[in-house]
Amino acid sequence: MTSRSLAALAGALGLLALGLSWGAGPGAAHPARVAVVAALALTLLALRTGRDRLLLGAAAAGGVGIVLGGLDATPGRVALLGAVVLLLAAHRRTTAATPA
Repeated sequence: MTSRSLAALAGALGLLALGLSWGAGPGAAHPARVAVVAALALTLLALRTGRDRLLLGAAAAGGVGIVLGGLDATPGRVALLGAVVLLLAAHRRTTAATPA
């Protein structure tokens, strides 16, 4: 998979995380939604501009969303964790492919 496809898949998982349960309600009703939306926006910007550092920023924003949401294994948090892992993999792939 290319870094763009990994980032696109991460964006899809992040969007899915907003609709899944985070315990008391869906992710769209949870305070962590601000971090999830920020991660989605940074992912879209990274895909549009090709700036790989934005992928790292998106992963950081997703990590903040995971911490804000708590460390329970609800479907929304697991989807967001998957998105963060994919963003880190996409960033690693772009930095490995770019010569120093």
